Amino acid sequence: MKSLPRRVTLKELAARLGIHHTSVSRALRGHPRISEAMTQRVRKLAAELGYEPDPFLTGLAAYRQGQGDSKFAGVLAWVTNWRTREGWRTWQPILTTATYFGGAEKRAAELGYRLEEFWLGDHGTDMNRGLRILRARGIQGLLFAPQPDPHTRLEVDLSWFSAVSFGLTLESPALHVVTSHSYRTMIGTLEKLRELGYRRPGLATTYFHEERINRAWTAAFWAYQAERGKRRVVPPLVMPDLDRKLFEAWLQKQRPDVVMASNSMVTRGWLEAGGRRIPDDIGLVPTIISDNSFLSGMNENGPVIGAAAVDLLVSMLHRNERGVPTHPQRVLIEGSWVDGKSVRRQN
Repeated sequence: MKSLPRRVTLKELAARLGIHHTSVSRALRGHPRISEAMTQRVRKLAAELGYEPDPFLTGLAAYRQGQGDSKFAGVLAWVTNWRTREGWRTWQPILTTATYFGGAEKRAAELGYRLEEFWLGDHGTDMNRGLRILRARGIQGLLFAPQPDPHTRLEVDLSWFSAVSFGLTLESPALHVVTSHSYRTMIGTLEKLRELGYRRPGLATTYFHEERINRAWTAAFWAYQAERGKRRVVPPLVMPDLDRKLFEAWLQKQRPDVVMASNSMVTRGWLEAGGRRIPDDIGLVPTIISDNSFLSGMNENGPVIGAAAVDLLVSMLHRNERGVPTHPQRVLIEGSWVDGKSVRRQN
């Protein structure tokens, strides 16, 4: 049986540098109490000697940490690739991303980590330059926020990093993913609407939103209706872009009694401008809600998604699992129904 190569230890690094091994550990984790100069010295020597953290000892430390107050364990990077630094926070069609960040930040703090935003746009078209900066700072754990466009492909070298992605918009590299269970969320919405007495639910969305979730909404919609043997189904309206004329024509022809909309605020405006009272004349349910007192619908539980992503990432750090996985995994978080005022029980 081939023997394992001898592992370089923290104490060996400390002896060569003439400092205590706890200082070496802190420097490798980017602790703020260690000077930048010393941190760079420690990391340079660690790289030269091929130091790698022992995943078993790291896991034991995490267990002990969980028994008491969390101590600083390092920095995790929240990596964004939007056209502007704040784009992921403010873009109206997708505002749930901020709830992922909030959940991730809270869970990271509970585990002793600090979550820092890192915008790849700061470094022009050379994304790998930005990643080299993260590596120089010793930041191994990356959380890739949802991308601005579906089917995004990033030319990045992640061989040194442990990385998790949110949502299904990052097509390449194919990482472990934590996301909303969009298929089950649509099924749950339809079941709730049926319970309330709605019999002609209609789905109004755009190609953009459908592609972001691999068309899970329309797939679930048709599967749900087929399972019940329904022949007179309101066909989903999937628009190239938001188009009021297309929407009005669909509404007049199909006459749904409730609309499930990917852009619920725009749809609400269209319905009310046409003289339709919500929920007296027609019900309205967003495909996803985060926090709204008027709209009824499925909350995708964004903070739970964020926390689950941090748990997955930290477990990868403990195992020293780096690079693009051979078999990417998906963690799917189910939504939960929230009562509002946009639907009501039917007679």
